[in-house]
Amino acid sequence: MKKRFSALFLLLALGLYAAQTPAVSPPEKSQTGQASGTYKAFFALAKSGDLDAQALLGEMYLDGIGVEKDAQKAFFWLSKAAKRNDPQAQYLLGSMYENGIYVTADMQRAVKWYTESAKQGDVMAQYTLALIYKDGKGEIAQDLNKAMHWMKMVEKQKDKLVKMAMR
Repeated sequence: MKKRFSALFLLLALGLYAAQTPAVSPPEKSQTGQASGTYKAFFALAKSGDLDAQALLGEMYLDGIGVEKDAQKAFFWLSKAAKRNDPQAQYLLGSMYENGIYVTADMQRAVKWYTESAKQGDVMAQYTLALIYKDGKGEIAQDLNKAMHWMKMVEKQKDKLVKMAMR
């Protein structure tokens, strides 16, 4: 997690630098038309197989950070990282399936990816599963035992989350 925050900090710092520095022949442009040096760095790493870079590049495309939003490219990179067990990529892929972003909405696939992420301790995935099972959603039936299980997992992490926020 600390590695991800460091990478995100680097992403933001490089993005600020790229916004102030003209780039030569950029492969991608941000919404403002400025080339993103961060994109180039993460693209090279992701292409070479770096798991964190693949997940972050997918998130960049999903949210339009340093590049124009592109759900197809987001899905491509997040799928690569999710299949390699990156919990954040699994959570985001689950969200894409739940909300029908680039793919047809599919709650069963969404729950599959949320569960993979939640098993690795991703608190947002755990909370999302608790909400899905609390009332049921789409083809996912209500299951109060599963809802309680995931809420207990969230509860176990609250102290860890508070400590991280206080650093």
